[in-house]
Formats: sequence, C-alpha cells, structure tokens
Amino acid sequence: MQRRLSQLVEELHDGFCSVRMDGELIYSNLSAREILNIEEDQSVNFFNDIIRNEKLVKRIKDAVNTQNGLKDIECDLFDFKSKKFPVILTVNGIRDIDGSKVGLAFLFKDMSALKAMHAQLLQAQKMESIGMLASGIAHEFNNLLSGILPNAELIKMTLENDQANFARAEAIHKSAQRAGNIVKQLLSFARHDHIEEDVSLNLNRAVSETLEIMGKLFGKEITVENKLPIDLPPIKIDPTRIQQIIMNLAINARDALEGSGKIIFTAKTVEIGKRSESGLGEGQYVILSVIDNGKGIKMENIERIFDPFFTTKEPGKGTGLGLSTVYGIIKNLKGEIKVYSEVDRGTRFDLYFPVSNTDVINAQADETISTNRKNKTVLIVDDEKVIRDMAKDMLDYIGYDTLCAEGPMQAISMLQESDNKVDLVILDLVMPKMNGVTCFQEIRKFNSTIPVIITSGVGESNKRDDMLAMGAAEYLQKPYDLKTFSQVFEKIKL
Repeated sequence: MQRRLSQLVEELHDGFCSVRMDGELIYSNLSAREILNIEEDQSVNFFNDIIRNEKLVKRIKDAVNTQNGLKDIECDLFDFKSKKFPVILTVNGIRDIDGSKVGLAFLFKDMSALKAMHAQLLQAQKMESIGMLASGIAHEFNNLLSGILPNAELIKMTLENDQANFARAEAIHKSAQRAGNIVKQLLSFARHDHIEEDVSLNLNRAVSETLEIMGKLFGKEITVENKLPIDLPPIKIDPTRIQQIIMNLAINARDALEGSGKIIFTAKTVEIGKRSESGLGEGQYVILSVIDNGKGIKMENIERIFDPFFTTKEPGKGTGLGLSTVYGIIKNLKGEIKVYSEVDRGTRFDLYFPVSNTDVINAQADETISTNRKNKTVLIVDDEKVIRDMAKDMLDYIGYDTLCAEGPMQAISMLQESDNKVDLVILDLVMPKMNGVTCFQEIRKFNSTIPVIITSGVGESNKRDDMLAMGAAEYLQKPYDLKTFSQVFEKIKL
C-alpha cells in the first residue's frame, strides 16, 4: 500500500513537495521537478528559492500553526532559473506519530497555460471590439471621401487652363486618395476588407508609399532608408496585404530601436531550384529584407516570435499579433519568412515573395474617360445624400441620365414605375430599414436581368460575396473616383 501511494504521488500531474519546517526540500515528485527545473537530489530551500515572498511564507506558517493549512490559494512561485509563474497552491502540515509538526506538504498546479489562454481570450475580445470600431470609423470616412474625391476630380477637369487652382484641386485629390489608403488599412485591420487575388505589384512603390503613409511614427532619431532596386520584378499580392506586412515589420523594427537607430529596406531577386532545402517551390522569388540595428532577439525567443499573442513588450505596449499576421500572409502566398538576430546588434527579416508571371498594370496607362454615352438611365440607391449627389454628377459628366433613391423602398417603387427604362442600378449595401441584399432580391423579383453594381464603404465580405453569387454585376468599394467609376461601366459594357 505504501509503495502504491508513493507511486501515485510520483505520477501526479500537479507538483508535490514535502519540506522541513525551515523550508529545506525533502521530496519532490516528477511534475514538481519539471515545473521547478530542479534535479531529484538537488539542494533547495522552498521558502528562499521557490516562494521568495516573506509575507506568503509567514502566512503559510501561521495557517499551518493555527488552522489546518491553506487550500487553493492563487500566488506566484519561481523555478530554479528565476522564472516566475502563477499557481494554485494548497499547503498542509506534516506531523509525526506524536502529533508534532515536522514539515509542510505543498501541492501546486501550474496555471501558466490557463492564464495565457485567458489573456489571449481577453486580447481577442479587445481586438474584436477595436476591429468593430475601426470598421465603423472606416465606413463614415469612406462616405465623407466619396464626396471629396469626385468633387476634386470634377473641379480639376474644369480648371485645366488655370494652373494655380488646378494644382490646389490636385492637392485635395491626392490627399483624399491618401486618406482612402489609410481607410483601407483600417478595414484590413478590422478583417472586413475586400481582398483582391493575383494582383501584380511593384514592391518598391509599395514600400515607398507605405513608409510615406506611416509618416512621423518613427521619431526624429530613427532613420528609415528604402534601398530597394528599381528593376525588381513584380510580385503577386493584394496591395492591402503588402501594406500590412511593411507596417508591421517597420513598427517591430522601430520598437526594437528604443528611440534611435536605423531601419533599412532592401531587396534582391533569387532563383530557387528543384533541389533546394528551403521548402519553397521552384521558381523566381523577390527577397524583401527589413534590417534594424536595435536590441535584437534572444535565441530562446526566435522560435516563438511568430506565435499569436507572443510578445516580449510590456503589458499594453504590444498585442503579439503583428509578426504572426505577417507570417500568415507570407505562408498563404506560398512564400517564406526567415529571421536572423543577434542581441545588442540588430535583426534582419527576409521575406520571400513569388515573382508574378504578369506585368504590373500601369495605372496611368489610360487616363481617358469616355463621355459619349447617351440614352442610358442609371438608378442610384444610397441613404447618404452627398454620395447620391456625387454619383449623379459623375454620371452626368460621362453621359448618363440618372434617377436617385434615398432608400430601398423608394428605389423599388421607382423601378416599378419606370416601365423598364432603367438600364442599371447602383446599390449601397448598408442602409437603414432594408439592407442592400434584401433590396437586390426584391429588384430581381420583377426584373431578373437588370445589371446591379453593389457598393459599400465597409467591406461587408459575406453580403458582397452572396450578392455577386446571386448575379450582381460588379462590386465597387467606396470611396471611388471618376476614373474607377467609368472603368466599371466600361467593364460591364453599358
């Protein structure tokens, strides 16, 4: 019986230790030795080496002397490498055959994993709330920008012979476009963005534009250098994703510099062969390197830096999601990410992007906007007056007749009364009383062929995908400018 009891104690999942009244360790089971990083015959004083808290030691001794001990108290212990960890602790006195106290029995459960899971849950809930807030802010900003971008564009077109005022309108237009890019970042963060596939992208331009957006986030004592070659081949990635990658790595490098230092972005092209041990597929890759001369990463943390919620920063200074987000994006691209670091010398991240087989689309290739369309009527459905007015102005400019509805019910009535004279509907997804999906279904009941372009200032991905599957002609993300508007109409051949 004694042997079986000893075996049961030895095989407990929780740590068990017996100590003398002065704290000297007499016995520890296997779990305790693993948790505390001690050997079976190692000399350990439980009070001084493991508890390290005079008030707690006094509380334990008082409880054993005056009560039956302590049961299930939450406290912190230290292992023999001085790592602090949370436990649930139970302490009882050990008595000899005449009832005298000769020692203490400690039973403790390591709560590190549970505490970490709880912290991750709270962080996830916090991020979800922030995401919802970001999504709402993005929606409002997109509605505002939907009034600014087209106005600036239309003003530019009326001022082609007035260079001074044309330059002012151009500045407004570029600022609004930059604001639109920031909104895209908010939507991407909120995980409601519209992700494009197979976009051939100029990495040099993406790095330059993203660093410009980040502006003064680095501080005056931090130098940021873009040393990417100008002749890099294009890579295949969604623009918002590459911005996420660049921003997260830049912020990570900035934090490692602790106020001063240098961050360098550089890149090169490599060929990966069939027999490569890298795990990458055969082909050409662009390696983007982000280098800093900061504090570096300890060797024991290198393998964990891509784990979600892992961070070495102080509470409230980091989410632990930045590098895991980068890792996930790169892996989805069938790329690779490697890290090289030396404490007090700096860190280099190498990101392998598969080269795109198609050329970068030249956004400036065709600035011409056709304005010769006639005898076509477009119904604009949006609860925001400024957006209805701007859409009407753009459609008037490129040659369409327009009708405007401030909500789904009015739109349905206008369609029913139009005697099939409406050739296309522009339908906002997010409206009060009846959303865009329901309105689309009602439109389809009496006209199954009319093209419908759906728009939104918030990336309602589920609704968007459902409506495209149901037969919507195109999706148009707010804010849109005159050129984008015109290109969508060209695409659906109206």
